Amino acid sequence: MDTTGSRLIRNSLFSLFNSLFTMATSWVISIWIARQLGPTNYGIFSLVLWISGTITGIIGMGLIHAVTKFIAEYQGKNEGTGYTPVISFVLRIEVAVTVFATVVLIFFKMPVADYFFSPKESFFIFIAALGLLPGIITAVFSAAVEGIQKFEYFTWSNLIITPCSFTAKIIVLLTGQGVTGLLYVMLIFSLVNMLFYFFVLRREGFFKPGESKKLDGDMRHRIQQYNKSQIAIHLCDKIIWDKSENFFLGRLCKSEEVGFYNLGFNIAQRFISFLPTTLWRVLFPAMSSFYGSGNRKKMRRLFFLSTRYLAFFTFPVGVAGMILAYQLIHFLYGHQFIAAQRSLQIIFISSIVASLSNPASAVLYGFDKQSFIYRYGALLAVINITLDILLIKRYGATGAAICYGITTVLGSTGGLLYTCRTMHLRYPIVSLCKIAFATIIMGIVMEIIILQNGELPGFILSIVAGGVVYLMGSLVLGTFEKEDFHLLQSIKPVCPNFLKVWIDDFCRFVSLFKPGR
Repeated sequence: MDTTGSRLIRNSLFSLFNSLFTMATSWVISIWIARQLGPTNYGIFSLVLWISGTITGIIGMGLIHAVTKFIAEYQGKNEGTGYTPVISFVLRIEVAVTVFATVVLIFFKMPVADYFFSPKESFFIFIAALGLLPGIITAVFSAAVEGIQKFEYFTWSNLIITPCSFTAKIIVLLTGQGVTGLLYVMLIFSLVNMLFYFFVLRREGFFKPGESKKLDGDMRHRIQQYNKSQIAIHLCDKIIWDKSENFFLGRLCKSEEVGFYNLGFNIAQRFISFLPTTLWRVLFPAMSSFYGSGNRKKMRRLFFLSTRYLAFFTFPVGVAGMILAYQLIHFLYGHQFIAAQRSLQIIFISSIVASLSNPASAVLYGFDKQSFIYRYGALLAVINITLDILLIKRYGATGAAICYGITTVLGSTGGLLYTCRTMHLRYPIVSLCKIAFATIIMGIVMEIIILQNGELPGFILSIVAGGVVYLMGSLVLGTFEKEDFHLLQSIKPVCPNFLKVWIDDFCRFVSLFKPGR
């Protein structure tokens, strides 16, 4: 196995662990936060986070992606001396813009709070504004780590910093600090994360004393050209993909509706999006590296495999989430949030389609073909805003979920078709049909069990039975292919011994259905 393939597998395993760990910890703390705050305060907290996240995304202007892309390109060309000039150039721009945005947000904190809530919540906006600068610096530093494809550092961050943050949030809630305490904790740990990734980059050879930090004119021009398209893309993405419905929910509806929509959105994203997000973080720098080395054959193969594996995961998770939406909310978050059920079901189903576009998106970004994204995204943004105006005031959280679902499905489908046609990619249609059929059988079994027993025993039994039926259905239908066995064998060298045993046992079991493999 070549070094590129070995690094890709290693990074995928690290990224998968990081995503699983983050999903598990964030899910547990989200349950605790929701139960402690209740629908009203949870809605306010969610909206404050959305405001700060939206501003951070706008500040980034696509330059965060540029750091990952161009550092990965330099790595593909074995030109490590270009790392520091890229990150220094971007960092100077981002810090200047962020300081300006922080001052503006603090100055207008009262009108912003009054637009969504009332002036008494302006202090929440103030704390969120203070977190913009460390947040954007952390984003630049972590993007550089992704560019050099050293994903083990994210694992160390999760194992060391995340539990401390988790504990601090529990403490502030137990002591009755509420939304204010949570925002203070997030501010403190944004500073901690910034320092952590700074020392990581120093360890990896960035910011060496006496090293030139001046970016050559050609690369500066490429970053600026890349960023022009990224600005438009990110503005559209914020409207289409990043809960822009909050803007209308916060103004037109009660804060409870904001809480219901964000709860449904967050549950679905934690379950169904962690693998697509994991793959994106590996695929984007990998595709950029392939672009730097001119290797289109590996790009096409990686696209085909990653799409199959995404479908194998997201199809059953999305359908199971839709069937068990009531039980998920009732048993975990409490019946006070049960009005989020319809939002959760809609977002689960639309996220199945949306997740399958991630490999195509990585191809477009990695090979400088992203112009289609902002042109198509502008149209979708207009559609999304129109739907928001028509549906949210009347239907609240459910209307917001419908708006999100329609636009994301349109965006994913259109982007996928364009990428396959432009880059001459082969799409795994036969594999997806097999996976879909196995998922349908699983869904029927789970629905029958829930109809017979909708309480906790039925909830648990449906999950177990659904998983078994899906796996057996996939085996019988031939979802596992010869290449999957080869990939598992490739993974073994970077796995601990107990996982190697599990891989061997799994291969032997699957071979019962695939003789000769």
